[in-house]
Amino acid sequence: MPMVLGRRKRREADGARAKFIANRERVRAWTGRWDCPEVAWPAFEEVPGPWMVLPRERDRWLDLHAPSMERYDWLLKATPRANGVDGLWALWAFRAEHEFARLTIHFESVYDPEYLAERLALGIEAAAFEGWQDGDAQGIYDWLLDGVGGIAGTGHMVHGKHRGGFLLLEMICAVASTTDVTTELRVSLTTTSLEGKPLKSDGRD
Repeated sequence: MPMVLGRRKRREADGARAKFIANRERVRAWTGRWDCPEVAWPAFEEVPGPWMVLPRERDRWLDLHAPSMERYDWLLKATPRANGVDGLWALWAFRAEHEFARLTIHFESVYDPEYLAERLALGIEAAAFEGWQDGDAQGIYDWLLDGVGGIAGTGHMVHGKHRGGFLLLEMICAVASTTDVTTELRVSLTTTSLEGKPLKSDGRD
């Protein structure tokens, strides 16, 4: 019996480690799929936060700790390389069982609703979330454009929620100066509509 239990635990650990690696590669590939040439992304860190591991210890860390983490995240900070973008960072967060928790995108830029809506919609599309369908990006773009456009000349902020398929999006956009805005978009998964009704298997109401 102990040998059977040992093999079972090894299989469970191998399965959990495989989920972690899949998450890691998904985040690593995301910045390359996102069409955002106005910024440069740093070299990808193999080990997520809050861990800090020396390069020579990474393989051992992967074997020992990756399967059993309760939560972890990758914080990606881009370097602006074009006028109009002052800052961009993204946080991919995962919870127990290596399940996706949330993607947060924080964008500091000139006030250009069409530009912001396009870039953020492309960022969500590049994440390739489960259940994503053709046409979802257009709905997200339209919602963002309407929301960001709503703060023109107000000197305040707007916030709102939108559902596209199985994605729940929450946006806050605030005027930082007469020409600049700070926009934060948070994306999580949902199985219900904004009214709380269960979604169909295709992500529709």
